[in-house]
Amino acid sequence: MVLQVPVDVARPAFADSVSGLLAAVEGLDETALLGASRCHGWTRLDVVVHVLGGWQEVLGGLVSRTEEPPTVDAATYWLTFAAAAADEDPVAELMAQRRRTASYARPSSAVAHLRAVGAAVLRGAAVADDRHVFQGDVLATGDFLATWAVEHAVHHLDLLVDEAPPSSALALARATVEALAGGPLPTGDDVEAVLVGAGRRPVPEGWGEVGRRLPALG
Repeated sequence: MVLQVPVDVARPAFADSVSGLLAAVEGLDETALLGASRCHGWTRLDVVVHVLGGWQEVLGGLVSRTEEPPTVDAATYWLTFAAAAADEDPVAELMAQRRRTASYARPSSAVAHLRAVGAAVLRGAAVADDRHVFQGDVLATGDFLATWAVEHAVHHLDLLVDEAPPSSALALARATVEALAGGPLPTGDDVEAVLVGAGRRPVPEGWGEVGRRLPALG
């Protein structure tokens, strides 16, 4: 289940995934942003605001450096994330997300904020080194950036746009799902692998033992 991602692999994948997600959002007009996403109960705009909140947390992680050894890697991070999410009331969280989204006067305001924070995240990731504290865990820089490249790939797919996430981010997302599932997935399509791995599509029949360990991503 161990997945350790070198920083020279994770950093460009992270940058690609941020740029790809921003481009996908910029391609949606305000009416389209108010349409349904792939996440049950969320609009596309809810996804945008959720990502924006995540990027603000990323900025905190990028400046929270430590000499302590890592406590999780690019795969096991998702286990701690899932354990924390299991204690949440999904309906209460959905309603809280709607309130966060409603704090913006209109969709374009949220997109402008996303663009500004995204630029800061890209600058921070470009110079990140050492190890980082994030949500109570310590991650090596490569693993930290890789987990967010995976997060971006999933939420890019949630936007239901024609353009797929960058291949570098999809490859990391697939590798993460396979590490958590304990083996390779029986599909050559990275998008399908990530959608199933993230619970956005049902596990197809015939996926055997690895299928029983899915979904693996939050």
